[in-house]
Amino acid sequence: MLHHTKNKGDIAAAKAIADLVCKGYSIFTPVVSEHLPFDLIVYKDGQCYRIQAKYSCNGEIKNKTSWADKNGTHQKKYKAEDFDFYAVYLPDIDRVVYPSINFGGCCIRTQIPKSATPFYWWEDFTDFTEQAFKRTYKEFGVDLSTRKVNSDSRIHTRKVERPSKEELEKLVWSKPTTQIGKQFGVSDKAVEKWCKTYGIEKPPRGYWVKKAYEKIAE
Repeated sequence: MLHHTKNKGDIAAAKAIADLVCKGYSIFTPVVSEHLPFDLIVYKDGQCYRIQAKYSCNGEIKNKTSWADKNGTHQKKYKAEDFDFYAVYLPDIDRVVYPSINFGGCCIRTQIPKSATPFYWWEDFTDFTEQAFKRTYKEFGVDLSTRKVNSDSRIHTRKVERPSKEELEKLVWSKPTTQIGKQFGVSDKAVEKWCKTYGIEKPPRGYWVKKAYEKIAE
């Protein structure tokens, strides 16, 4: 179904609100001005974030806003202080991802590209994300010679030696699971399974975002 640009923005905001409410956030929408550079303010555990909602059919994260008036069509690039995170609705998978404003201009993939070029993967942005490593086709079992994907395309096909419980426990409190996965050549989901197997408690949701803000404030 085709949607008008305004409708797409409304759909993205509605999808983001529903997803964030399910994740335990309180939602506030601006009622005084429609010209703010953000669409929502969300709150949880003492933290507030300004959110810019976007509808993206191809995973592209636009780093500018556009509008039209009697003088024509205008565009303006976002500034670093305009908002904190995007809420990008990806209609092909019906999911919302939350890259920081620093990812403006990037592209988040929902399909494994037929290229050796590293790419950002949507599952690494399901929570507010300040940083993420690019993935490669090898992590998904893609054979570029035939352009085929192994039947279990979301799991690494090679065996990886799992770290000890003591080592993993130290790692999960020193860096995000995406970084740990990169270190061992596995996905963050695999790291989460390791933690579950060992019975290791992970940092609470939003921990790394909070740490990043504390570092900036220092």
